[in-house]
Amino acid sequence: MRGLFFMCLTSALLCGSCRQVVHTINMKQISPEVRAAADQPGCWYAYLPERSPGFCLMTRHAIVWRDLEMNLGRWRARHPESPHRVLMEARGDTFILHRRYIWDGMTWGCTRPQDLLPTLLHDALYHALQNGAPVSRREIDRLFLRLRRQGGKRFAYAEYLGIRIAGGLYNAAGDKGSLLIEGQGGAPAALEPDRPEPMLGEQG
Repeated sequence: MRGLFFMCLTSALLCGSCRQVVHTINMKQISPEVRAAADQPGCWYAYLPERSPGFCLMTRHAIVWRDLEMNLGRWRARHPESPHRVLMEARGDTFILHRRYIWDGMTWGCTRPQDLLPTLLHDALYHALQNGAPVSRREIDRLFLRLRRQGGKRFAYAEYLGIRIAGGLYNAAGDKGSLLIEGQGGAPAALEPDRPEPMLGEQG
């Protein structure tokens, strides 16, 4: 039975994109804890059930993440249909994801509270990489591994190895043309002032 499954998976990969295969055979879920927290005042993300099980989570305010072990370069990404709108920025060891960014949580299985920040940062950086941001996939995956270890994730390294093996296929099938990447010269984009902008992490 296992051999038959892998034969079918291999055939599907040959006939379609990795992303199509994932959505075909994967039963994605958002956990009740994640959905309940989204309803609480001040929660940093929103749950969009009308878009479930796809990209159904959205940031409500900017996320600022600093990790002294990473070097993402200096660039920013704008919305292609609204070029004045900056969606994300990299400033070396700091990554800024502006509000109203939509992501889908775990690529496989159930998204739980401890999965939210790692999947958000990993998905956003992969999104940038797909559109030409000058950052390496290894750098992004290593950040994900550190986040998982900090969160006490069991078998974090095994999960990391899976991402290293499969992430290239998934990344190659991504959303090209959905961001405008530019080198960051001059002043950084201003954070929108209607919500506090917490520095969520500083690792080193």
